Amino acid sequence: MTLPTDSERFSRALQSAILWPIGIIFLTALLLLLFTFELFQVVKLSDHSYRVLAETRTCENLIISSQDDVRGYLLTGDPDFVKTYDDNRGQIDERFAQLKALVQKNPEQVIRVEALIQAKDTWFEHAKTMVSHRSQDITVNADWVRMGKTMTDDILSKFEKINDIEVAQRDTRLYRIGKMKQALAYGGGGLVILLALTIAHVVRKQMMVLAASYRTALDTIEQRHSALARSEADLEEQKEWLRVTLTSIGDGVIVTDPSGRVLLMNHESERLTGWSNVEALHQQLSTVLRIVDEKTRLPVESPAARVMSEKKVAGPAKRSLLLSRTGEVRPIEDTTAPICDAKGNTLGLVMVFHDATDKRLA
Repeated sequence: MTLPTDSERFSRALQSAILWPIGIIFLTALLLLLFTFELFQVVKLSDHSYRVLAETRTCENLIISSQDDVRGYLLTGDPDFVKTYDDNRGQIDERFAQLKALVQKNPEQVIRVEALIQAKDTWFEHAKTMVSHRSQDITVNADWVRMGKTMTDDILSKFEKINDIEVAQRDTRLYRIGKMKQALAYGGGGLVILLALTIAHVVRKQMMVLAASYRTALDTIEQRHSALARSEADLEEQKEWLRVTLTSIGDGVIVTDPSGRVLLMNHESERLTGWSNVEALHQQLSTVLRIVDEKTRLPVESPAARVMSEKKVAGPAKRSLLLSRTGEVRPIEDTTAPICDAKGNTLGLVMVFHDATDKRLA
């Protein structure tokens, strides 16, 4: 039996001192490389989930904005709402296409997004019809409005379903990230721990940035929703204030649109003309307010056309009589004034009149 020499023992010791650590480091580095590659794949998928959620929120916000534009136009007839609605239309199609591209590798989400796009297109066709009717002064049927609300509720529910699934996928991926970090922590030595902490720091930093972006997007949407809610509340408050004010005026008051069609009458004007506010709605002013000359009993030219063209206040005509719908005849005095916005555009006119019987007899 040959005993190992000192040089052989030194050689084996040297080999053990060098080769084993190198082998362990190599295997550890390889394992770390595989874990790192897999970890970044999961991080990439998690980042993709955040992108899908952000894109979904953007699409949802645009739909809500378009719905508010349609509602604003139906309520006020302001063409600025239609302009904003048209500007958003092309952007909405583009963002929905981007959303579909983001979920292309998830067949179930693709089906849901396609159903969402179909529901969106159906609602836009419905909204187009309502906007067209409103632009032609055709009264929008309440059932159509409710139908549009049902459609938008369905769209929002589809958004919620897509978000729930994407959040679940994101949480699963985040859970996998945590497990992989734990495996790295328990499976290696000091180098592995150091590298694992470095990766954990990078992942944590990326997640914080994404989470901050996500929270910012949510805060922006919430602020916009709150602003819209306040705007609607202010509009309703102004409408109620105007209604109460007009009702409280002792003279008859009639408000028309630019074409001379009646939009609003107070109680005194209803009493003097014999027309109710509901019956007179969208009727021509000359039909509701029949004014004749006291002597000739011939119709007096309505001041509406002159007021709309000259944009000036028209004073009372001399010796005018009002022929009520109920057959009563009263002498009246009236004043007509244009309603203009800040840019000088004529939005309609307001006519104020009162019974002048006592004054004529005096």
